[in-house]
Amino acid sequence: MNKANNLNVPAYQRKRSLAAKARKTTTRAKTRKPTRTTRKRPTTSTQGPREMRICGHCDGFYDKIDVAVIKLTSPLRVGDIIIFEKNEGLFEQEIVSMQINRQDVTIAHAGDDIGLKIIMKPKVGTSVYKVI
Repeated sequence: MNKANNLNVPAYQRKRSLAAKARKTTTRAKTRKPTRTTRKRPTTSTQGPREMRICGHCDGFYDKIDVAVIKLTSPLRVGDIIIFEKNEGLFEQEIVSMQINRQDVTIAHAGDDIGLKIIMKPKVGTSVYKVI
């Protein structure tokens, strides 16, 4: 009945084992999976009134792919925040990607017809506003 005791282990071996344990815990923390991301919802403003300008008109909407077609009257770029009219009011969304003739673009100019992936159904034929 001779049990191994930590006090009988030489000090240099104990220190090595503690260092090995520390290395193992740091590598586990690095390999954790990221948390699940959720779909972005329309942002609601808690600030006061904001300035917005008409940037185009919503010409169409495709239900199955959730894409709105917008005829621009002023330039837009990826990252801008736009506001759509819908039947019950307004909703806003940040431009994540936009396409012209099925080609991704970062800047669209006045007169272009663009397609935007959106999260709610807009009212067709109404104005689209850009938050300044």
